[in-house]
Amino acid sequence: MQTSGLQPQYTGLDTNSLKELVHSKKSSLHDKNVVVSQQFESLLVKQFLNDALKPMFKGVFNEDSEGHRFYRHFLTDSLSENIVKGGGFGISSILQQQLSKPEVSPPQKP
Repeated sequence: MQTSGLQPQYTGLDTNSLKELVHSKKSSLHDKNVVVSQQFESLLVKQFLNDALKPMFKGVFNEDSEGHRFYRHFLTDSLSENIVKGGGFGISSILQQQLSKPEVSPPQKP
């Protein structure tokens, strides 16, 4: 995963890439926030798609077979990642705004 370029690139839910990003000294906090928030949104979109696409998968394969589970997993995974790459539902941008806000300390008592 290359995050030191001009734009942080979205990567799928790859735990090794996340570890590299978190421990990378070249990546800024903003870059890390962008990637993590996009992955979180992708996960949420995938959960929505799992339920939304259930009627479409009925009768495609034997529903208890491994082929059915793999097909459904890869299709929903690919769709969710492409939805997020295309702008998603806006959850990622809201998370990025929240994560980039400076911490406000409570007012001190006199």
